[in-house]
Amino acid sequence: MSMLSIIKTGINATNKDLAVISNNIANVSTNGFKRSEAQFEDMFFSQHNDSTIKATGMGVKNIKPRQSFSQGSLHFTNGSLDLAIMGEGFFIIGDKIGTTPQVPTKKYTRDGSFQLDRLGNIVNTDGLPLLGDGETPINVPVTLQSDAGLPLVISEIKVNDSGTIDVTYGLDTTQTVGKILIADFVNEHGLKQLGNSQFEETPESGIPTFGFPKEGTFGKLMPGHLEKSNTDITDELVTMLRTQHAFNGCSKILQSDIDTVKRLIG
Repeated sequence: MSMLSIIKTGINATNKDLAVISNNIANVSTNGFKRSEAQFEDMFFSQHNDSTIKATGMGVKNIKPRQSFSQGSLHFTNGSLDLAIMGEGFFIIGDKIGTTPQVPTKKYTRDGSFQLDRLGNIVNTDGLPLLGDGETPINVPVTLQSDAGLPLVISEIKVNDSGTIDVTYGLDTTQTVGKILIADFVNEHGLKQLGNSQFEETPESGIPTFGFPKEGTFGKLMPGHLEKSNTDITDELVTMLRTQHAFNGCSKILQSDIDTVKRLIG
């Protein structure tokens, strides 16, 4: 393999690294975002026992970026349906309410910014429902009939750290309307990234384990908080400088190789 081809693999690798770093920095304020790290493998011509060809390096190749699922910082919002998971687990998002897909899908996220739609369903910013006990959407009745026959409206929604949702109607009528289900994976690094801080199960991630907050190895909920991106700007800038130095080095070697070829041809 020529030196030109080897240098080209190095330039491509550093470009990929810079793209991953740029994406991390761009999403520093995205709720539930998990930073990625570019991953590479060396390309090497291996020598067999019966071969007379010497083993030589062939450059570097990109492989799938590795995501970091470390805990992001928690931002206090005081929103009744702003939720963060402290510890292991993902919120489970179902198909849009009112649709009947042939194959139901589930998405998994650490972005806990939820709200009520007009029908009382707890949904994310895309209008997709948060799933609770029984892997079904959680619905909060908008009104409640009082003993006197009057419709009472919601005055407070309270989620506790184990996922139970208590709703107060009027002054002091409280009902439990559901419990939030969360999921975990044997290999969360194998999840497929979908964008919008959402992930999808893959053969590499394994099938999800479902449970409730504070049970077993599952984390607890932090009501009134949102988990921010786990991107650290300082670390990303240091990595960016290192990658830029590598890119500049590859570029200088490439120019040197071109100059050498020109002199030989001339």
